[in-house]
Amino acid sequence: MDYSRNKILVPVDFGENSDRIIEQSYSVAQVFDAEILLLHVIEDQAGVSKFISPEEYLNRLMGHAKKQFDYIENFVESSVAEARVPVSYIIKKGKVYEQIIETALDQDVILIVMGCDAGESKRSRLFLGSNTFNVVRGAHCPVITLKGNKVFPAFKNILVPLDFTGQTKKQVQKAIDFGKFLGATIHLISVTPDNHKIKKLMKNVQINQVRNAIARRGINCTTEIINDNNTSIAESICKRAAGKEADMIIIMTQQKKNFARFFVGSIAQEIIFMACVPVLSITPRAEFRPQVVTSFIDPLGLMNPKPKNE
Repeated sequence: MDYSRNKILVPVDFGENSDRIIEQSYSVAQVFDAEILLLHVIEDQAGVSKFISPEEYLNRLMGHAKKQFDYIENFVESSVAEARVPVSYIIKKGKVYEQIIETALDQDVILIVMGCDAGESKRSRLFLGSNTFNVVRGAHCPVITLKGNKVFPAFKNILVPLDFTGQTKKQVQKAIDFGKFLGATIHLISVTPDNHKIKKLMKNVQINQVRNAIARRGINCTTEIINDNNTSIAESICKRAAGKEADMIIIMTQQKKNFARFFVGSIAQEIIFMACVPVLSITPRAEFRPQVVTSFIDPLGLMNPKPKNE
């Protein structure tokens, strides 16, 4: 497999936020020394006019898409030409999330960078029905979702909310990968909806174990336990991201719908839609393989010790 250059997939729909998403993707591409692959998907449309054939209708859409890409190329040249990041594009037809997942796999990209629709209803978020969540849970690689108008030139403060479930180990492993690669400080937080002393003590022990494991990798790390009964867990996390001046949140999501644990269900979805900083979502199977990053040994052996007879 050719690792001559990393590649990032950026789906665009030519909406009002497309310029900002592309501009942010340039920052991401510079960080990872990657080229950008823009993808526009033409969805199958029901009720095509009886006055034109489906082929003619598709040709019109393709022509419109190509004009939009010409506009984007001009935007790239005028606004971020100094970045000198290679850009190419693909136009496909079909279901948006299926084509994004398929293209990401075919092109062996290391990341997908996409916007999320802040106007989506809460009901659609909870049922993972949007293109955003279908991509997040189905992609073979991590997905960065963007919301808001700010462009982040670097990712030096990473917020990692922990729930200490079975996926914590993998979440922290990925955070170490990104933290090491980016030279970032990792801010670990855990939110408790009550002030139960025993639970708080156990979380302090666990979060300190994680901090020590990360510190052994030469990464700066801070920890914090938050007790907040007045706001939701997702709101507490997003509020803390603002307080820490974080420029990325890393969450672990799950591909199976029946795993409705902590950051797997509605909390993860709310974080993606509420956060005004990029959110990096990782499924257990997602791989992060930029050519200069090496594999790391499990940092959390103390949290899941093997039986003595093994």
